Amino acid sequence: MHTESQGLETVYTITDWYDGARIGVADFRGQPHYYECIWDEAAYNWSDTYLLSLIDTETLQFALEDWSMWLRWKAAFDKGETTQETHPVLPEDRLRHAEIEQALAEKLVIDPVKSLKAVAEFHYGENSLVRWSLLT
Repeated sequence: MHTESQGLETVYTITDWYDGARIGVADFRGQPHYYECIWDEAAYNWSDTYLLSLIDTETLQFALEDWSMWLRWKAAFDKGETTQETHPVLPEDRLRHAEIEQALAEKLVIDPVKSLKAVAEFHYGENSLVRWSLLT
């Protein structure tokens, strides 16, 4: 039976956005991957192709913790409880964010040899989803 959600996978984070998700963490075939959208120099625009690199459980946990800090900041910002100057996290989260950011800088990288290329179809919402189409 074909359903609308068939083939859709969890998007854990969207840490760069420009007319859509450009960088973040999402499942691919049920396993967490770091994704980065490829810039198309010829078109001088983002392509519809992404590079995917498998990440481990610890990296996923760091990414989720950092994402939850950003979500708290966004909620406070939307309520007028903080300003853009505090972006991307609330002052009380700043130290932990810096620790995680340093760890993730080493872990969330695309390995050109091991990465996969795929086209993404994102479905945005409270719990965003993505359908990947692997390119060969």
